[in-house]
Amino acid sequence: MRHKGILVGMYVRESERGSGLADDIVNAVIEHARAQVEQLQLSVATTNSRAIRFYERMGFEKYAMEPRALKMGGNYIDEFLMMRFL
Repeated sequence: MRHKGILVGMYVRESERGSGLADDIVNAVIEHARAQVEQLQLSVATTNSRAIRFYERMGFEKYAMEPRALKMGGNYIDEFLMMRFL
């Protein structure tokens, strides 16, 4: 597992969305990770189409879907598992 890095908890305030800040953050993570690991993984709610498009634009690819990955109240949310080779 030492060859894998995990991007967890990415969030950009609504007022900063579209500013390029998210690109800068993920690019900085990717550059730092290159010296440490061979690939990055993340998960994203299947309902979050904006985030999915963003991660795909950043070079991440879906490789699986985890049903009921999250539970909020009585509702379940599926997540796509995504990865990018470095």
